Amino acid sequence: MNTYRFIPFNIWGDYFGNPPHERDTLQSAVLLRHAPDIVALQEVTPNFWRSRLFPALEAGGYEVVRTDERDAIRRAGGRGDEGFVNHVPLLYRKNRLRCVACGYDIFHLRLTDNKGVTWAVLEDKSDGRRLIAFSTHFWYQANGPESETIRELNARHCVELLGRVKALFGDLPVVGGGDLNSFDPRTSASIALFAARGYPLAADIAPKRSECCSWHGDPKRDAQGIYRGARKAENDTRDFSLDHILVDSTKVEALEHRVILDQDALDASDHSPVMLDFRLP
Repeated sequence: MNTYRFIPFNIWGDYFGNPPHERDTLQSAVLLRHAPDIVALQEVTPNFWRSRLFPALEAGGYEVVRTDERDAIRRAGGRGDEGFVNHVPLLYRKNRLRCVACGYDIFHLRLTDNKGVTWAVLEDKSDGRRLIAFSTHFWYQANGPESETIRELNARHCVELLGRVKALFGDLPVVGGGDLNSFDPRTSASIALFAARGYPLAADIAPKRSECCSWHGDPKRDAQGIYRGARKAENDTRDFSLDHILVDSTKVEALEHRVILDQDALDASDHSPVMLDFRLP
């Protein structure tokens, strides 16, 4: 069997007085229910690393790709002892896959430590088939050309990183993505750069795809103080999505791209997870 499932999920980090303990079990439930082979998370703050999310996923059969945060900080220009955590971790289903190699880069430490990319070479235990997976989160501000240029640099960093990994491990299939903070793929410089280098959006090439938006805004507390989310009332189309999956279209057959709109997913984050079922020919 050579069909796999990949889910990126921006889990809404606790930057706004929105504590993980009110949402972490919702997030793990969503992921365990849809049972991806590879998970790419974003906005994983220190409090989320200490939450119930990772123990639940590990109990459900997932392994975290372990990276060297200190080395990543030093390569980004820091001292290495700042104590930052990886905000964009990868996980994989350990009964099916093994991690052959991995790494983590911070894009621009002087701007923020929480935007970067985690990558892994994963091998199918049944047949030795390998692929490269990555999780990433791009620059977030929306102040026009300056921010779009930073996101384009983020995309260039990812593409060049993939080239280096391929130079070491061969021209492997690639699947990855996350919160690119990039709207309309027809006008995004970062998405255009990926496409020009052979990594189009899975939603553009999958024969089955969701047409709704992955970013629906912050859940709001109801009368009982419980977070409740809802789809956007306006602009609920994929042109307003922020969360994207990228694939090497010559080596990955995208089968179905879907935005997960389960109620617990809407309640748990301002971003819905996106999901790709794909095949390695």
